[in-house]
Amino acid sequence: MADPAPLPPPEPARVLSEPPWEGRVLVVAPHPDDESAGPGGALAMHAARGDELAAVFVTNGVHGDVSGQADPAAYVATRRAEAEAACDLLGIAAREFWGFPDGCAVTPADLDAVVEHMVDALQRLSPDVVYAPHEAETHADHHFIGRATRRAAQRVGGLTLVGYEVWSPQPAQFVLDVTDVYEIKRAAVRCYPSQLAHTDILGAIEGLNTYRSILLPNNDGRSDRRAEAYQVLI
Repeated sequence: MADPAPLPPPEPARVLSEPPWEGRVLVVAPHPDDESAGPGGALAMHAARGDELAAVFVTNGVHGDVSGQADPAAYVATRRAEAEAACDLLGIAAREFWGFPDGCAVTPADLDAVVEHMVDALQRLSPDVVYAPHEAETHADHHFIGRATRRAAQRVGGLTLVGYEVWSPQPAQFVLDVTDVYEIKRAAVRCYPSQLAHTDILGAIEGLNTYRSILLPNNDGRSDRRAEAYQVLI
């Protein structure tokens, strides 16, 4: 009796040394800091090769003040200034701050409103590739903004939508080796002292990017490899 055919293995993640998407790049950040903590390495690579970068910050991050003691207007201004500094480091020239509140219960009407804003932005900015949170993110703001971006992208068409991760790992379709630009990503995350003061975002993201690096080839024994994982959603 012949041996049975082996079962097919799972499809491995494709390993990339640079982003395969080029042209005009838009990153959708639910809060000021997600653009750095999520696809910061990829954005630094896009900027280094001359791609045109833009960022949309959907919420103002006002509820990131866990102490509840800061003046809301001053706190929003602080978070915007931090985002501007991070964008400078990552090479993001165009920035939009929409000012929606974060950490709120989301109704269907709220989601529709964000979709309309996103459709307008996609039509105005005409990106070739959009980085947005993947919809399985367990942070509610990330989840809903990921959903809104997909709906808008489906309406507009003509672009590639790429899911990035911050709070929650996603199935890795691509892993991007960001080792050589990781100091830029670290520096961008450090632009957010208002958030680092109460949450070890840098440690958490470094843990995630170190974990993702096990999917990279490692023929030289280096222990400092870092990687970001992505899915093409559209």
